[in-house]
Amino acid sequence: MRKSEVVWIALALVTVLAVLPGRAAAAELLTGASVILGTSERLNDDLYAAGNVIEISGEVTRDLFAAGSMVTVNGRVGGDVTAAAGTVRITGPVAGSVRTAGGQIDVTAPVGWDLAVLGAGSVTVGQTATIGHDVAMVGAGMVTIDGTVRGSVKGTVGTLIVNGRIDGDIDVEAERIELRENADVRGALRYRAPQPASIAPGARITGPQEYTPTPGAEQRQPQTFAQRVLGWIGMVLLRLAWALVAGTLLVLALPHQTARAAETLRLAPLASLLWGIGLLVGVPILVILLAITIVGLPAALFVLGLYVAVLYLSQVLLGIALVRLVPIAAVRGERRLTLWLTMLLGTTVVLLFRMLPIPFGWTFWWSLIIGLLGLGMAWTAFSGIGLPQRQAVAVALSSAPAARPSPLELSEEQEPGASSRQPAEGRE
Repeated sequence: MRKSEVVWIALALVTVLAVLPGRAAAAELLTGASVILGTSERLNDDLYAAGNVIEISGEVTRDLFAAGSMVTVNGRVGGDVTAAAGTVRITGPVAGSVRTAGGQIDVTAPVGWDLAVLGAGSVTVGQTATIGHDVAMVGAGMVTIDGTVRGSVKGTVGTLIVNGRIDGDIDVEAERIELRENADVRGALRYRAPQPASIAPGARITGPQEYTPTPGAEQRQPQTFAQRVLGWIGMVLLRLAWALVAGTLLVLALPHQTARAAETLRLAPLASLLWGIGLLVGVPILVILLAITIVGLPAALFVLGLYVAVLYLSQVLLGIALVRLVPIAAVRGERRLTLWLTMLLGTTVVLLFRMLPIPFGWTFWWSLIIGLLGLGMAWTAFSGIGLPQRQAVAVALSSAPAARPSPLELSEEQEPGASSRQPAEGRE
């Protein structure tokens, strides 16, 4: 699993869990590059930990919520463990459930209730581990169960290897299933896979066996070059339609603000980039800090929604900004029609450029640049911090040519009785 995916899963888990009722307002919050709870320490409360390396060797009497690069739980947790990280290791007893997402997950200690896994690359339930109830998996890569599961094993998994005891059923959809010599399944074996399970002679299955064949990768018809091209074109057109609809709504609702945000790329490119980097990292941390309190929860949800919206609209803002870099004054107006035409051209170019089938993570890196610049431009235009002058954007926009006003507009702007053809200083 890529680090970017882990970060988003961590943010989603913490945000969703903050919505649930509980004792979040009284929780302990620990953040930093390294978060360590020593073996002699005891926390009589919930613990929220965020950092690069998190190591819990002491005792947490209630729930533990952790998000980082590596999370290790060596001590005892009296409640549930909810963790999202690249590597999660549970080597100490957990009285409640373990809910986790990450790249590698190892459980070698007793878990009182469920083990729930979301989107892990590999999961290992060691010989010394006992899961008190079920093991539930969604999108796991390889799951190896050498320990004891008092309940059932269910969900979707790439490869399931069982070499331990399962008191309940196995009910999974997988690419491959293997039951080794020491496997002891005391319930039913129900699975959906491209091929029958590999069952060693010494493996025991007490309940019935139900196998439902599913098409595997080798059974699917390979796509022709024309089919792949048509599929790519269809995906690009769909995403382009979404972006253009969103951009049209943005231009119709906020024409002046959109033009000012796009203009900051020309006036303050460095400030926009630096603000974008800071916001991309800082806003998720702010959302987590707000979400762990009952009072800050509405603000956390509002900030998170605004953050996601601006990230998506970044392709629109950058598209408009790139077109406005062209040295033609006519494309720098604030009129809705001008902005809309600029948005159509710029957004199409940006999205097509991002969707090019280039390897080496092209789509990810280009999307990252779009998001950084979009966040930075929006904030720079909103705050004015980093612009050469506070009114620089307004001055730049006012220099753009505008359509000739109608006689009604002229009459409204002039004093009563003034001639529309005679300058003010020439009046008697």
